Amino acid sequence: MKYLFIIIIAFLFSNSCQSSNSFEQKIGRTKWEGFLKIGKMDLKLIFKFNEEKCLLEVPAQAIFDYPSSEYKVNKDSLHVTFSGIIQASFNGIIQGDSLIPGNWIQKEKVYLISLQKKKEYIRPQNPIPPFPYKIENVSYFNPDKSIRFGGTLTTPEKGEKHPVAILITGSGQEDRDQSLFGHKPFLVIADYLTRHGIAVLRVDDRGVGETTGKETLLNATSYDFAKDVIAGIEYLKKRNDIDSLKIGLIGHSEGGIIASIIGAERNDLAFIVSMAGLGVSGKDLVLSQIETGLKRSMPQTSVYRIISLEKKSIETILNEQNNHFAEVEILQHLAIKLFNDQDSLTQIYYGMITKDGFPTLNLKETGLRYNRMMQPWSRYLLSYSPDSVCSKIKTPFLAINGEKDKQVLAKLNLNGFDKIFTGCNKTNYKIISYPGLNHFFQHCKDGYTEEIELIEETISQDVLSDITNWINNQIENGNNTP
Repeated sequence: MKYLFIIIIAFLFSNSCQSSNSFEQKIGRTKWEGFLKIGKMDLKLIFKFNEEKCLLEVPAQAIFDYPSSEYKVNKDSLHVTFSGIIQASFNGIIQGDSLIPGNWIQKEKVYLISLQKKKEYIRPQNPIPPFPYKIENVSYFNPDKSIRFGGTLTTPEKGEKHPVAILITGSGQEDRDQSLFGHKPFLVIADYLTRHGIAVLRVDDRGVGETTGKETLLNATSYDFAKDVIAGIEYLKKRNDIDSLKIGLIGHSEGGIIASIIGAERNDLAFIVSMAGLGVSGKDLVLSQIETGLKRSMPQTSVYRIISLEKKSIETILNEQNNHFAEVEILQHLAIKLFNDQDSLTQIYYGMITKDGFPTLNLKETGLRYNRMMQPWSRYLLSYSPDSVCSKIKTPFLAINGEKDKQVLAKLNLNGFDKIFTGCNKTNYKIISYPGLNHFFQHCKDGYTEEIELIEETISQDVLSDITNWINNQIENGNNTP
């Protein structure tokens, strides 16, 4: 799940850029990476160059494929500019084929950074053909045929009608394999489940790969994405090789929210697996993400002050549907608090600067921070309440988390699920917390996003086994009553 807060760089789409005829000779078709020294933190930046543009990745910020607004390769020099809210540029000197030292310039500050060709990591769990099951590229439409979905259905060789799991990705538009840092978690999950008798449908998200609907993303919410999954359910019900009474959902992160939304509205699902899904409100999730991120570089007193201000801002967004009025109210509250607040770290976080000897708040930049939180997808997330959703779910439910997950905190969210299900007397659920695993269920050191790429394991074998065994148990026992 992407973070809804900004430390150094924020996510925003921008325009593509100019190309260079000497591209192939200069920097080739590969990724380059380097580290910015920001206080005590080393922030990794990854640059992906092609003939037309440069795409930026910032793993610690969950930023991927941020396009440049200007891109020039001239002899041995390289210039890249990123517009929008980033307002930054990189100027480098190409030295041979393995080093590009240069400067990252942002907010009138200059950071030294040296780019080196990015190391490619081994992914031993990626399945290798031949496969002992059938693989079919499939396509289908939503009810009004405004969106065409493209996906892959894997079915066991033996048997005529198979139980099936639909895989649901997390936030941000992802392909059917949930590709991230060279990992393909959904490909690995599909391979494992299908080898153990469970068919799997994995689908490109709206606007990705073979799925259309990119033009709808600006106003789409998790509820809209739930409708996309329902289209997949209806498609599977019409197939002769699928048991229509044994269709279930496996959702990761936001996918867990989507699976819960569907489960609250339908009683025809055989199972639901929530992988790092939400057991608390969207507001509490976002506040926990902000707090977790801030604790890495700030003292607790500063963190407490920022969380108090962010909580007030989020409450304003939830209570005021007019974006302009909400933004004005938030900025007024922040200005009063910040001008009376002597905590310099809090002031820096919100963009306060000293100009001509007077403290000044950059209202435009600060306002953009909250404008993003007022977009339809973010508003829906902030207002999401699992209490009203999950209490309606009759389907067997498995909720799992990695104890080192820094995006969806395991204890907070699993306790939330347990409280909700206990309160509504639901008995057909199970909760598992995995020691040592991160948001993607990899064995890790700290659980932060930047570790994901360095880990060769795509997903814990124990998690694969537990999900498979639990699903097979629900299917065999027909355990679909509360």
